[in-house]
Amino acid sequence: MKYPVIISAVVLAASLSVQAQHQKDSTHRQTEKHASQTTAANFKVPVSMKKEHEELHRNLEKYTKLPGKTGAAAKAVAKVLHPHFVKEEKYALPPLGLLPDLAKGKTTTQMKEAIAMSDKLKKELQQMLKEHQQIVASLEALNKAAKEEKHPEVVRFTEALKLHAQTEEEVFYPTAILIGEYLKMKL
Repeated sequence: MKYPVIISAVVLAASLSVQAQHQKDSTHRQTEKHASQTTAANFKVPVSMKKEHEELHRNLEKYTKLPGKTGAAAKAVAKVLHPHFVKEEKYALPPLGLLPDLAKGKTTTQMKEAIAMSDKLKKELQQMLKEHQQIVASLEALNKAAKEEKHPEVVRFTEALKLHAQTEEEVFYPTAILIGEYLKMKL
C-alpha cells in the first residue's frame, strides 16, 4: 500500500531539480496560467496520510483502554504521539499535498505558503527525529507489554507505527523539504 507512494515521492524528488532547471524561463507564464486552479485545499495533508494517522489514533485509543501493562504502555505512547502528529499535520505533511500539481509542472504564487512550511520542517527536523526516537522507545515498551499479556494485534500495531515513522524519516520529511527548495527556485 505504501510502496507506490514511496516510489512516486522518490521519483518526483529526483526529477524536481531537473524540472526546475528546464522550466525556469516559463515559470512566470505557468504561474499566472495556473493561479486560479490551485486553492488552499492543496495545502492539506494528503488524504491517504490523514486517514493513516486517523487509523493509528483510533487503534491507539482502543489499546489505551486495555487493562494492565499494555493499557498503561499505550497511554504512554499516546502522550508522546499526539503532539507529534499535530506538528506533522501543521507543517511537515501539507506540502506533500502539492505533489500532484508539481508533478504536472504546475506552480502558483499561492504555493509560497508551502515554502514556509518546508522551512519550518527543515528547522525543526532534528527535534522531529528526536520525537520519533521517543515514540519508538515508548512503542518498544508497548510491544513488550503486549507480548507478555498476549495482545498480538497490539504487537502488529507497534510494528506498523515504527514503519510509519521510518517512512516519514526516509521519504516524507525529505520530500516535503525538497518541495520547499523546488518552489524557491520556481517562484
